[in-house]
Amino acid sequence: MKVTKFVLVLSMIAATGLSGVALAHQHNDDAKRQQRNSPHTQLHAMQRMLGALDLTDSQQAQIKQLMQQHRAQQKALPRDNALRQQLQQLVAADSFDEASARRLLQQQQQQQVEQRLTGLKLKHDILQLLSEEQRQQLAEKQQKWQQKRQQRHSS
Repeated sequence: MKVTKFVLVLSMIAATGLSGVALAHQHNDDAKRQQRNSPHTQLHAMQRMLGALDLTDSQQAQIKQLMQQHRAQQKALPRDNALRQQLQQLVAADSFDEASARRLLQQQQQQQVEQRLTGLKLKHDILQLLSEEQRQQLAEKQQKWQQKRQQRHSS
């Protein structure tokens, strides 16, 4: 009798531990997916693809300068940490202030729009530096990257 209870307790402990691992794994997968879709990750992928092109010294210097300007612009944009804290305070408050929540969410969304816009401008400016042949090569590399990405996510 004692042995069966012991086995039962061990089984329950193992099942509980494994379910925690499964939940942690799912959370980790969600975080990785969100990170892969971030503008920063996409910009980094573009940098790697540009490195595979046969860029002139002048193009490399101009792209480097554009990247430095982009980093400075991104640093100058307000970060949403304060907004996130204010939203958390609204959630924790005794009563929910929907008007304030809407205002904060709109501010947060505007910040995200500005960040994405600077990234799009950077990509546009970089493409303007490339020759037609280099643009074609980059487009092919981006298409292959997208296909690999879709294959990874579908499996």
